[in-house]
Amino acid sequence: LFEFRKGSNATVATKNICDVYPSALDVRKCQRWFSKFRSGNFDLSDSYRSGRPTTLDNDMLRAKVEANPCQT
Repeated sequence: LFEFRKGSNATVATKNICDVYPSALDVRKCQRWFSKFRSGNFDLSDSYRSGRPTTLDNDMLRAKVEANPCQT
């Protein structure tokens, strides 16, 4: 969104972002985001995706990692 508001195009924005965060996104993904922004949709939240819901208990995982951080 920052790059869009700065006036960059998707190619330049992708390069600038990937200079800091390599492989964060590709040009096509950035083009899709810019298309959304041009249509006035500035919602950055994740949309619902179909598929299998997670069965991981985040609290249990957090407790295990905190108990032994070297496991990660």
